[in-house]
Amino acid sequence: MIIPECFDAFLGLPLPLLLLSLLIYWGSLAFLVHAWLVPWIAGREGLRIGRLEAEVPAQIGLAFGLLISFIVMSVWEQHNLAEEAARSEAAAYREMAEAIEDKTIAGWESVQISLLRTVDFIVANEWPQLAHLHTPRIAASSLRELRTAIHKLPEGSLRSELQDLYRQAATARETRLRIAATRSPPARWGIVGALAVLTLLGVGLIHADSRRARRVALSMVSIGIACCFVILFAYTRPYLGQFAVKPDDLQILLTDLGGDARPAPRLSQTKPDREANFLR
Repeated sequence: MIIPECFDAFLGLPLPLLLLSLLIYWGSLAFLVHAWLVPWIAGREGLRIGRLEAEVPAQIGLAFGLLISFIVMSVWEQHNLAEEAARSEAAAYREMAEAIEDKTIAGWESVQISLLRTVDFIVANEWPQLAHLHTPRIAASSLRELRTAIHKLPEGSLRSELQDLYRQAATARETRLRIAATRSPPARWGIVGALAVLTLLGVGLIHADSRRARRVALSMVSIGIACCFVILFAYTRPYLGQFAVKPDDLQILLTDLGGDARPAPRLSQTKPDREANFLR
């Protein structure tokens, strides 16, 4: 769909460009309210409807502020949950790698190679898809290979420990995918936008009889509204934009496992080379 793709591109803008775009948008709406809508409702002199009490736009502004607060709290909570899921997943895989350092156990090579492939897949293939994920499902054969390799280990405490760690990593991954596939309902943005426009209109009608005061008041309110939307848009998608959650812990783990220091998610070594380094 064209609109969601455009919206994703907009959310992916750097923060300064995002702020500038929103300032231009809400500044343009404020100018329309000042230059056309208020004179059309209240007349050129602002006397057609009498004097509007300040309590009316104040109540609308209060509703807008409360709604913004509730939405921002949920957005930040989701963003923090995404960060915690990434840390938990990386910690589980790291503990798994430390648990299989004993190379005297039968089947350790298969588990190590499967672990390397799993972390490699998450960092290089799965994570870049999170920004535009629409369903919380991504086929991951490497994870199935890791589960099978753990299941083939001899019965004992190590196998039980690895199975528990695998479940922890799988749970964190499911949380991450579910968050990535979550989208805010369009009604939320529609209601917030409508209240913001009503707030601008109410402020403009209060100063209908003074063009200079109306211009100053609308400028201040439009800047405040734009800042509110910057906070919403910057954090509403945890895996998209300047504040997107990155697989930093997993990248460090992959460097430790594969032996190559690489700043980008894409890997410079071939898979056989990484597996050979891992088994050294």
